[in-house]
Amino acid sequence: MLSLLGEVACSSSRLVGRGTNVISRRSLPKHVHLPRYLWDMEDLKEKTGGEYTHKPLQINRLGGRHPETGRKINQHIGGGYKFDYFLIDFHRRGPTTEGDFYEERVLEVRRDANRSSHIAFVAGANGKRWILATENMKAGQIITTTCHMAANPLIGKEGCAYPLGSLAIGTLINSIERYPTMDSEAFVQVAGQSATIVRHQGEFTIVKMPYKHEYSFHRECMATVGRLSHADFHDKIFGSAQMHRRFGYKMSSGLFHKKDGYCGRRVRPLPPVRVFDTPAEPEPENQKFTLTKSQLSGLQGHAKVHNLLPSGYSGRPYPD
Repeated sequence: MLSLLGEVACSSSRLVGRGTNVISRRSLPKHVHLPRYLWDMEDLKEKTGGEYTHKPLQINRLGGRHPETGRKINQHIGGGYKFDYFLIDFHRRGPTTEGDFYEERVLEVRRDANRSSHIAFVAGANGKRWILATENMKAGQIITTTCHMAANPLIGKEGCAYPLGSLAIGTLINSIERYPTMDSEAFVQVAGQSATIVRHQGEFTIVKMPYKHEYSFHRECMATVGRLSHADFHDKIFGSAQMHRRFGYKMSSGLFHKKDGYCGRRVRPLPPVRVFDTPAEPEPENQKFTLTKSQLSGLQGHAKVHNLLPSGYSGRPYPD
């Protein structure tokens, strides 16, 4: 019995030895996806002046580091060739009257090294711009945009943009605005993906995303009909590790990462419908303060003086 207890004690000492931290992952916060820091948006605003341009740009890249602190946030981003950056116009607006459309001609459909989907260069009466190309979009094609809310749901044409409330249930869409008449972020931008209109409820339209979550948008939010191009992007083979580095993918370390409960086969229920009613208020800016050592210590009164100083150990001559 004593020998068995000794073996258990030895095994536990090996498990929690000097320099070894055994931490249960149950107490850690929930796994979340960190934002990807690829390009310096402040540098982009300086070079464009906050205006849209269809010309290729050379902007600074962050390489996965936070733009303010400089700390490494994304571990597998860094290096690579400096490809030209093209601004994509995700907010297609058109006339609001019935029967009127804003027409554009597709001049070119090309690959973009900074995105997974192909991009299309279109031109109309208001100028030229880059948009995300749909699956069957070709050069010479005429695409239309309208903001008129149809009385009856219609079957949209691929590559054309309509309000969500005008499209029929089951329509495949991409580049969905988060809020109407605002330059907010757009959903469904990855190659080969598309969302599906599930139902209309009053002033909102329920859309099922590619990852099965359901979002509720305003009926006036614009979206492009069709599935995004370059669907076989994830099946392509780079051929070598050097080609990965050329496109800015940084290799992971050879350290073995033990799987935890997040990697299990647990069937998690889908969350409730997320409603995008009004935009959230902007967070207050961080304030910077400079404190002295005395202020940083937090000590007040007699506690600010070391206990040896009143005893005579201050460097002055000690009286006999």
